[in-house]
Amino acid sequence: MPHGKPPDATGAFAEWRRGWRSLGAAAIGSATGLILFSYIVSIFVRPQTEDLGWTRGEASLSSFATLFAGLLAPMVGKLSDRWGVRPMILLGGIGYGAAAVGLSLQNGNLWLYYGLMFLLVFFGLGTSSITWARVVSTEFRRTRGLALSVALSSVTLTAALMPIAIALVMESMGWRGAWLLIGAVGCGGSLIALIALPKKVCRAPANPVEPAPLAEPQQSSKLGAALRKPAFWCLVLGMGIINIPSGGIMSSMAALVADKGFGGQSVAQVLSAFAISVFIGRVISGVCLDRFSPPVVAFIAMGIPAIGCAMLAGESAAVMVVLVGIVLAGMSQGAESDVGPFLVGRYFGLGSFGAIMGAVNAAVVGGTGVGGIVFGQLFDRYQSYDVALWVGAGCFLFGACLFLGVGLSPPLRDSAPDGSGAANQIGV
Repeated sequence: MPHGKPPDATGAFAEWRRGWRSLGAAAIGSATGLILFSYIVSIFVRPQTEDLGWTRGEASLSSFATLFAGLLAPMVGKLSDRWGVRPMILLGGIGYGAAAVGLSLQNGNLWLYYGLMFLLVFFGLGTSSITWARVVSTEFRRTRGLALSVALSSVTLTAALMPIAIALVMESMGWRGAWLLIGAVGCGGSLIALIALPKKVCRAPANPVEPAPLAEPQQSSKLGAALRKPAFWCLVLGMGIINIPSGGIMSSMAALVADKGFGGQSVAQVLSAFAISVFIGRVISGVCLDRFSPPVVAFIAMGIPAIGCAMLAGESAAVMVVLVGIVLAGMSQGAESDVGPFLVGRYFGLGSFGAIMGAVNAAVVGGTGVGGIVFGQLFDRYQSYDVALWVGAGCFLFGACLFLGVGLSPPLRDSAPDGSGAANQIGV
């Protein structure tokens, strides 16, 4: 049911007129950094393991590295609160690109592979929603859900095109050339986004301990206060649990589809369809979050991919069955990227947005890492992804229920989209 009146049209227009440059910069940065990598990592499973002599289970253990890197997300968020997002984006983009170049030069040593994956994800956090969702949340309030969906859905365009580009590069330069392409896109995109970002946006405060008072400051929770709210734990645990199957599917998607008999270009087309479905899910969720109860929207969106898991399990190689299963998973993946930052802003404010969003991202990356390991190990044991997919369906249903628990805590008094209150500019 609607949680409040629709956003005021006049105020919404003013937000978009004022914040379009920031929105564009966030769209470019989101489309080329760590978020993009999660859509295409599965492409490397078969060519790397076959060339370097690894099993899929051994390769999947790199998810431990991403898990450890994800645990550092709150630190990255806290630094962005204190220093502003610009230094974090710059360092993140350069480090991410350098790690991708290192992955193109690997010699088959698994520990080197794990270490480079750790660095890729760690630096990539600076190019993720920890920084770019803060940029958008600072500029938009009445239509924050829609603005987040527009900015973060840009990755669906690059995710739809990159599998095709990577397939072409692999045909001529192999998987090593594909890593170079990823590094160039990630580093170049972050630098372009920084140039486009207005200088006044999200710069570090002159005194982060005692910020200048505002005429009507928004209530805002520090990380310590957030830890005492049921909404925090429901959000973090829900994000972690749904990303176990989500991460497992994304890390294994290309191999899963190929195992059903699809050829190289067909696999790329399925991955592109997944990216398009993410875009659709993201836009729908963004509009709904502005107009309906966010916990209920999250519950519905995160429960849908359980159906997709059931459709992907089994021996069926029917094109429509596989496509529908992938699309259902993709629509939920799109909604998840909106739900996290939207709920953080709604229930905790912007004062410690980076630190709290970092905790959410730690759960996301941690769940994704666990999912990659679980799917890889279960495949090695059963020579099929069916068991992993049924486990994933259960995780989606349980995680969806946790999002309903977010509503146990009241939202901030002045965080409703009716325009009351003013955005907190701490660390901005």
